[in-house]
Amino acid sequence: MRLSPKKIQRYLNMVRGADVETAVAKLEVKKTPAAVVVKKLLNSAAAQGSGKLFVKTIFATPAPALKRMRPGPFGRACPYKRRSSHITVALSAMESNK
Repeated sequence: MRLSPKKIQRYLNMVRGADVETAVAKLEVKKTPAAVVVKKLLNSAAAQGSGKLFVKTIFATPAPALKRMRPGPFGRACPYKRRSSHITVALSAMESNK
């Protein structure tokens, strides 16, 4: 994912432990690129499962960063990193209390 883990973590914390429908509804309101990515990921993971699912675990880890250069003062170049992330999600079926 071409977003830093720090930016994605805000939305992962928001949906952790919630059922998939509620989590997608929360992310539908947010219009940031990170929220859109997490929403697509949850929809994709939920399509592979069946029944009432909830977000058991979800986390972002840093991926290899792309090293780039930016113009600096006095004609020099200043390095910076374009950070990326890997997102891991695990859904689980909700137990019905009868």
